[in-house]
Amino acid sequence: MSGQPILELDNITVDNRLRSLSESVTRGKQIHLVGLNGSGKSTLLSAIAGMLSYSGNIRLNSRNLQDYRQHELAKHRAWLSQSASIPVMPVFQYLDMFRPESAPLAQSENVLHELCQQMKLLPLLSSSIGQLSGGEWQRVRLAGTFLQIWPDLNPDGNLLLLDEPTNNLDITQKAILDKLTKRFCALGGTVLLSSHDLDHTYEQATDVWLLSHGKLLASGMPQNVMTERNLSEIFEANIGHIKNVSYKLWRVNHV
Repeated sequence: MSGQPILELDNITVDNRLRSLSESVTRGKQIHLVGLNGSGKSTLLSAIAGMLSYSGNIRLNSRNLQDYRQHELAKHRAWLSQSASIPVMPVFQYLDMFRPESAPLAQSENVLHELCQQMKLLPLLSSSIGQLSGGEWQRVRLAGTFLQIWPDLNPDGNLLLLDEPTNNLDITQKAILDKLTKRFCALGGTVLLSSHDLDHTYEQATDVWLLSHGKLLASGMPQNVMTERNLSEIFEANIGHIKNVSYKLWRVNHV
């Protein structure tokens, strides 16, 4: 998908953590942010989410991000931070908070049931969140994030911001997340997520932004920007790839 950008970043700077970053994003993209810890990935996602002060200009759907009130912004974007405090409530009550206000009850029930079924949360709905494992809590948070801006319920929702969404997920749960992310993008949504798994990014991302010390080193399709030279530069290590007919496996040769 292409056309008018839904997200425009113009000279975004956050203290010493992010410096003069400019980019634009169109519908249907799955963009992975790649870089060392402290390279600016979480800072950038937080700024786009409207949760962090910045200089420069961010436009969401051609409107200045700072012109949105928080309840308005929540209709257009959903944000999954790296961690969250654990509320004292059952899973079903937590998820209920993410229902779009304008969505018909029956329709939102159906979408919620589908998300919980895919994320394997149905047996946990009556459980207290405090009793969940790390992986279960992460899946609950992901389900709520998707529910908030799922296009069938919220036609205004089109931007999903995920900060290390695969934390605590096993291989099967990661595949489920990939499936939901692709479906969201196919429905016209756009996803920005931070990743530390180079192989996963190379396979799943439509575009990659390489960040180094708060600056955007390169951006574009994975096969164009995920070169040995670029990856070695941003990770400050000698990184090479193992070539195969259909895929590449990345590894650190030496630090």
